[in-house]
Amino acid sequence: ALSTRPAAGLKPWREVVFPHDDVARGRYAVAEFAADLSQVVSGEGAAEYVDPVEFFRRTFLTAGLRQLLTEAAERLSGAGGIPVVDLQTNFGGGKTHSLIALYHLCSGLRPAEMSDELAELLGHAGITELPAVRRAVIKGIDLSPGQPAVKADGTVVRTLWGELAWQLGGRPGYELVAEADRTGTNPGQALRTLLSDASPCLVLIDEWVGYARQLYGAPETLPGGSFDTHFSFAQALTEAARAVPGALLVVSIPASEPVPAPGARGGRVGSGGSELEVGGPGGWEALRRLRNVVGRMESSWRPASAEESFEIVRRRLFKPIEADH
Repeated sequence: ALSTRPAAGLKPWREVVFPHDDVARGRYAVAEFAADLSQVVSGEGAAEYVDPVEFFRRTFLTAGLRQLLTEAAERLSGAGGIPVVDLQTNFGGGKTHSLIALYHLCSGLRPAEMSDELAELLGHAGITELPAVRRAVIKGIDLSPGQPAVKADGTVVRTLWGELAWQLGGRPGYELVAEADRTGTNPGQALRTLLSDASPCLVLIDEWVGYARQLYGAPETLPGGSFDTHFSFAQALTEAARAVPGALLVVSIPASEPVPAPGARGGRVGSGGSELEVGGPGGWEALRRLRNVVGRMESSWRPASAEESFEIVRRRLFKPIEADH
């Protein structure tokens, strides 16, 4: 029979591995595993998400995340990289965490100030620091196509492209698309000018389907524009990102795989994804169109593997193991 006693010289695990202080004090909520990009942008929430240093200290860089951060750094620093990334995965697959990692990558801190692991990763690509990067973050379900938003400087924003332009360039940036925003029409080439003026720039769009489905079947007079116009904008944006050096567009679209159509018996549709994220006929049609637009030029991304999941949880709950242990 195998002995249950520890081998001679080995310490109990409780003397080797120590939880982070919030975990040890019972203040760590399971819900905090559900990252929220909007809270990070507004500076709210737990420090492990909001603070770049703490975020990378507790984040295990999976193979997919390492590739994503490297290619993003190359693109933003003018060293190559890819212009459009689709974080296509199933619900809960780590895409929001990856969006936050990209947001913090462009925080203005040098990689070495955030994490030795990050500095080593980017150092292999010859990147020790990034230029100042303008960031725009759009979370679809936080915006209403039927209700214009008034910004702190008095700018009235109606559409997704108006929001994007204002975030990247303030009032001057908004003026580039002002007429298209007021009329709910595709800004077209103005997007290329916008990205060029803001470059290097990072554009993160999360839950895009959640916004687009609100336009499905809605009156074309909505401030946010029509359902069809929205996808003309999506195509113009992806093409502008590809054309402008230093511009990186990262979007979050539910995974595309055949699933039963909502309410159908045995019927199947070509573009699937999490029903929670897609939500109804408008969501399915928005998903299909976005996949057709973004899929023409996007780069693939890999979520965490089963083997990496253990280390992700360990890093989030426990402090690094000291070398003398």
